[in-house]
Amino acid sequence: MPAAMPERAAPPAVPASTRQYEHDLSERDTYHRDREHVERRRQLRGLLILAFVAIVLSIARAGLGRVFTPSWWHLW
Repeated sequence: MPAAMPERAAPPAVPASTRQYEHDLSERDTYHRDREHVERRRQLRGLLILAFVAIVLSIARAGLGRVFTPSWWHLW
């Protein structure tokens, strides 16, 4: 006769939330929000630099005389 199998252990339970755990979650969320803000600022700065470089290169390629004709400011 085979030996009886021992009963299975209960599945692990989620521990109760503590103040330290809630504090850690709050700090982590704040850190991620701050990092996202920095990343958005970097992306915007990079896009503005890229646009500026594209404008400067296109003006240089066309030539200043063609882009800014004599008395171009009188058009405004």
